Amino acid sequence: MAKVVIPSDLMSRVAGGDEKAFEELYRLTYRPLFSFLLSLTADQESASDLMQETYLSVYVSAHKYREQGNPLAWIMKIGKNLFLMGKRRKDNNLIFLEDPGEGRQDIAFDSIEDGESRELLQMLFEILSQEERSIVTLHDLSGFKHREIAEILWLPVGTVLSKY
Repeated sequence: MAKVVIPSDLMSRVAGGDEKAFEELYRLTYRPLFSFLLSLTADQESASDLMQETYLSVYVSAHKYREQGNPLAWIMKIGKNLFLMGKRRKDNNLIFLEDPGEGRQDIAFDSIEDGESRELLQMLFEILSQEERSIVTLHDLSGFKHREIAEILWLPVGTVLSKY
């Protein structure tokens, strides 16, 4: 999958309330974002819900984006933060309804159109840890550099390199 290139003025147009710009941002970023969120949640429905929350947050917070790096990395950080906040809420409630590893083979990857990417994700979900899945997904499917992945996942670059 090719690296996503977001026009430099797109985020400022989104921040200004331009709905067409937001649609374009979504069109450019939904596949890599969904793949990343799927690597975190290991569940298609949860990833879809998290993706909606992420885009809502991006729309509301677009004025906070600073032209310092890759807008997709900023969007993925928002998604990861929302995932972690949801996970903390669940952990604090101490409700364990099912084993988190249970049902991984039943995950539907139908929304990932690229057959090669879909097969890769299916294999990854069976053998890699959540952190390893995220690193591989961000690098191979979204085209991020190891330094960018380290920033998104809050890990040292050496850790990202060794786990990759």
